[in-house]
Amino acid sequence: MAQTIQERIFRLMLGGRAMTRQDIADRLSLSMPTVLQNVTQLMGAGILEECGATRSSGGRKAKMLRLCPEAGCVLGIDIGIRQVGFVTADLLGDLRQSGSVELPFRDTPDWYARFQCALLEHLDRSQTDPSQILGAGISFPGIIDSRRDQVVRSHILGVEHMGLERFQKVLPFPVVVHNDANCACFAERRERQGSYIYLSLNGSIGGGVMLEDRLWMGDTFQAGELGHMVLIPGGRRCYCGKQGCADAYLSPQALERDGEEVYLDHLALFVSDLRMLLDIDLVIGGQVGSKIGPQLDALREKTARYDRFTRDIDYILPCSQQEHACALGAARFGLEAFGSRLLLRSEKTD
Repeated sequence: MAQTIQERIFRLMLGGRAMTRQDIADRLSLSMPTVLQNVTQLMGAGILEECGATRSSGGRKAKMLRLCPEAGCVLGIDIGIRQVGFVTADLLGDLRQSGSVELPFRDTPDWYARFQCALLEHLDRSQTDPSQILGAGISFPGIIDSRRDQVVRSHILGVEHMGLERFQKVLPFPVVVHNDANCACFAERRERQGSYIYLSLNGSIGGGVMLEDRLWMGDTFQAGELGHMVLIPGGRRCYCGKQGCADAYLSPQALERDGEEVYLDHLALFVSDLRMLLDIDLVIGGQVGSKIGPQLDALREKTARYDRFTRDIDYILPCSQQEHACALGAARFGLEAFGSRLLLRSEKTD
């Protein structure tokens, strides 16, 4: 179905982008009268707002526009082994409220009932008006097949071919579900526009690949399963059954067992291999990555021993989203998927 002019403008400005009316006309190849008419309508509906002006070059300053943060909100939900995290994000995708509850995952009716209660309690504590929620994104640790609407497999949570309708039945708004590492990768997109690899160093190792501002999913939705690339042939047994997977050498548990020096050696080798594969920036996140800053120079120095093609190892970057990365990335997925529902609401109130 063809998008309306207002939908095109809305989607252009997702992610907190601010631009002038002329910018909108140029980016969408629209006439200025068409832009002026639709922008006026969006401002009248409280969806767009002015947020300053451009620098003057001698003439009249052009007004900058952005989505109005308070016009609506989305939820981000992070399903973990032992707990569920919740965040509320505004229309710019910025974090507003966060919380979590101890709720060990079980694929049982009782768990989904408790999950629903926990969500309602979060909305109550955060004073979030359910009528303002446009939709939700869920971060789930497993391979997600969006075409079949199911979790293909989650080693961590012990489920296979689990239908996502379980979540849709207990949530009173539309839902989109993505792999947890892909969500964390997506949370970095605003700061890392373009292409990058996201390496998630949590209790299990994962990742995501952003190519030209789009998340690369692969033929079977397994792109970015970095933890199961073999780092040390014939090495330690991984929970997936193979030997020598990166997951067995780069987790927080491996850092504690091996010590910082050995851990950084393993990480440097892995990082250099990923760089050789795609030749793009690499963002390190997760439990270890969020604290990598003090060791970043040492990691770059070690990486230089393996990378003989780059003079300065400046492509290893710390994550910008150090807390709630999976939940916030899921919320931003929800905003991309359901944000334009706000336009339908405004039409009904006209």
